[in-house]
Amino acid sequence: MAAAARARVAYLLRQLQRAACQCPTHSHTYSQAPGLSPSGKTTDYAFEMAVSNIRYGAGVTKEVGMDLKNMGAKNVCLMTDKNLSKLPPVQVAMDSLVKNGIPFTVYDNVRVEPTDASANYLRNRE
Repeated sequence: MAAAARARVAYLLRQLQRAACQCPTHSHTYSQAPGLSPSGKTTDYAFEMAVSNIRYGAGVTKEVGMDLKNMGAKNVCLMTDKNLSKLPPVQVAMDSLVKNGIPFTVYDNVRVEPTDASANYLRNRE
């Protein structure tokens, strides 16, 4: 059984390798040798990018309040439009904020392309 499991794992790894990024930037099979950069410099640079997680599935909207509480949110601005504000997902998000003790303000007058006047309106409401 162990040999069959190893063979299955090896097969899956090969499949993943074949399914790797096929875009022109990342699909090449060569690499530049160290010291051959156009500028002649051999300094390596490293950077880190913090990105948000995308979660999906049944019930994740109920976790919005918990997530914001874990992030240390003190006051939340929930931005939507008048039509969406009447739908159940927005109510579920607001219920989650209440359940987790996070104060929030709903701004349901969002436009497709907000103007400076929209930002000033929000700023002056506080």
